[in-house]
Amino acid sequence: MKMILRQALKRDLPAVRKIFNSWADLDPTVAEALETSVESKSQDTGGRCRVLESDKTVSCAVLWVRETPEEVRLVAFGSSVPASYAGIDSRSLREQILDWADMGVSRVRVTVPEAICSEVVGALRACGFMFEGMTSSFSLEKTPSARLCKHFLYDTVPQAEVLNFLREMLISLGCEVRNEGEGFGFRIRSEFRLPFIFSPWHRASRSGSDIIVHPPARVLEFHELETLFFPLSIRARNEMPLLVHLDKRIAGQMIDLPYMDALQGSLFGRAELSQHRDVKINDLTYTNPPSLRGMRKGLPLLFYVNKIGAVGAARVENWYLDEPKNLYNQLDDMSRFDPEDVKEHAAGSGPRAGKVLAIRFQWYRPFSRPVALEEIRSLDDSFNPQRTRLVSSKLYQAILTAGNRADKF
Repeated sequence: MKMILRQALKRDLPAVRKIFNSWADLDPTVAEALETSVESKSQDTGGRCRVLESDKTVSCAVLWVRETPEEVRLVAFGSSVPASYAGIDSRSLREQILDWADMGVSRVRVTVPEAICSEVVGALRACGFMFEGMTSSFSLEKTPSARLCKHFLYDTVPQAEVLNFLREMLISLGCEVRNEGEGFGFRIRSEFRLPFIFSPWHRASRSGSDIIVHPPARVLEFHELETLFFPLSIRARNEMPLLVHLDKRIAGQMIDLPYMDALQGSLFGRAELSQHRDVKINDLTYTNPPSLRGMRKGLPLLFYVNKIGAVGAARVENWYLDEPKNLYNQLDDMSRFDPEDVKEHAAGSGPRAGKVLAIRFQWYRPFSRPVALEEIRSLDDSFNPQRTRLVSSKLYQAILTAGNRADKF
């Protein structure tokens, strides 16, 4: 599915007002901020409203105000009902989070009226917003509001340090912590608890390379922390990012490419907020199954396009290993790929014979410019992009630097 992400214009006001109707009824500042957003020419003053458009119809809208150089207030966020069901609301918000990360924002806060929490909180939490409390009024005329916040950490945490990182995070969120063996116990500090609420102790401990949180006992996956604090990265010592090789024709249908020439008028830097940018909603690709080694949610992906070079980076959201016919039955968005092309990527022998690896990705960013094959080989003369392959973390970081994205990803 192809959509356009752009700044809201005056002609969009009726559609955006309809999307924000519930917000505006409960918060009179929303209408004022929306009016300001379509008149403001600077992203440093007034409100900003971004819309996602499909077939000349506004599907989603995000309204925000930059209150300080490092802090943003999300004034309102929403989508049409079909867009919400399709998950487009989360995708639209992730695109905005990518823009905030490019701006160096450290925190985005939002206050959601309780009456519409069921409509938007799910998408907010899926994009890394954390619940921070309630704003209550003991009045029959007013309803409470939920406060949520998204924190941005521009850092890389070694996997061996995740337990310590988790401890510091919980302390910063108002928990008390006590040492317990090789892990620690934690609970909300008594002064932060609601009346008549008693907080039991939970425990975080290490089991091999995993972090176990209980009760209830479950593995804390690293991608959960990466989403909460995006663009935070958590790296295992010997983890190798995955380079995905794409044909130019397929790449043009699936991802945004860096600006390369005047013919690519729809491809531009994120700073140019007044222009349009194509957004491909179905973030799915396929490749040969030998690339499965080391696969995990959150694994860095590097996209290499034939005859262009490395063009962008993303992170694995999920993956599926199966025969092509089963993937077509299982994944609705496989239908946009030619079945014969998919079959060509199936393993010819071994335990995965006849199977293809399908990868769903997220947090995709095009580079400011493509990094050509010759430039990559100047960094690693053994580099061969003819098949999807794992690359060293050192080469991955060098390519990000060359594409002018390493400092923010």
